[in-house]
Amino acid sequence: MALVIVLWITALLAVMAGGFAYSMRIETRLAVSAVERAQAQELAEAGVAYALVWQLDPEARKQWPPNGDEHAWSFGAGQLRIQVADASGLINLNTAEVELLKKLLAAAGVADGDQEQVADAILEQRNPDGSQRLGAKPPVAGLSPRLRPAGFESIEALQQIPGITPAIYARIARLATVFSEHRDVNAGLAPARVLVALGMDEQAVAGYVESRARAAADGLPPPPVALNQTQFIASMGEANVYHVSVAAETATGATARVEAVIDGRQMNLSGKLPRWLTWRDGR
Repeated sequence: MALVIVLWITALLAVMAGGFAYSMRIETRLAVSAVERAQAQELAEAGVAYALVWQLDPEARKQWPPNGDEHAWSFGAGQLRIQVADASGLINLNTAEVELLKKLLAAAGVADGDQEQVADAILEQRNPDGSQRLGAKPPVAGLSPRLRPAGFESIEALQQIPGITPAIYARIARLATVFSEHRDVNAGLAPARVLVALGMDEQAVAGYVESRARAAADGLPPPPVALNQTQFIASMGEANVYHVSVAAETATGATARVEAVIDGRQMNLSGKLPRWLTWRDGR
């Protein structure tokens, strides 16, 4: 009996030791994973700061204009992919005309028969008095967007619109902005995906983006877009509101993503710092 009791106690201790070792192994893995995620997150945040520094330097910005082109950057042992787009190169939900909204919805995957209804819901959301709904009387000429009823304060508010599914919203969020007052799109600063959404064929977009990159490398302004390629193009200055997207990967394979909108309109004034309008973390 004593031998049996000793054997049972030994077995019990072995099970307890095994469970403790397994628990410690899991906790170690969780700790290492948390550290790796934190490193990836810090790497992504460093990418946002790096992109902002490039936009602060006028000479550097000639080589890296905020047109949505992807730039690779190695920092330590990590790798980053950074995109910066000026708001003037995106479609403004608060000022876009009906036909431009339909282009945006079509590019996001809204069915042809639903585009008019969803566009009407967007107009109703941004103009509660109905002044710009489909079929409504046009607004008073010369009335500044500042004086019209308040519209979307964030892209996320678009998810309240009937017919905007999570998948459609994710596509629209890459093409749109609410942080400027422009009506049309500045082609010189428009990401390739926006130009495709406006109706340019992919081959024409690829050629234009390539010629635009060559002009930037030579310190020249972007070339104009052929008027027969698409409408909704306007020649305008920059909004100086930057949509920054950073995807980071550490040497161990941990990933993180940061999407931020930065108001840089006061950055060139003495003592003024950029203002963060939105910040979203992801993986």
